[in-house]
Amino acid sequence: MRVFTQVEWNALIATFPRGTPVTGEVTSCQLFGVFVRLDQLPEVTALLEIIHFSLLADQPEHRIQFPANYPVADTRIEARILAWSLTPKDVRLTQLPHLD
Repeated sequence: MRVFTQVEWNALIATFPRGTPVTGEVTSCQLFGVFVRLDQLPEVTALLEIIHFSLLADQPEHRIQFPANYPVADTRIEARILAWSLTPKDVRLTQLPHLD
């Protein structure tokens, strides 16, 4: 991934604040969540952590299993920006509607 200067990173945060809807493609799955190549920010590492999967909102009693309940690579997803990290420079995503 690209290395951003702090000025560039701050500009991204201002342009895509928390709650901004994003779309993208799953690139890989890990036990803790899935990495997504965002259409709007393809050069930024994006992570949808397991605790932010929409499945939790739809079926709160269901325990998510790896890899059965994870979206597979190349799956298109919709999410929102939850937070921007400074170290490492990445963006965290959520699919849960109550986290604004």
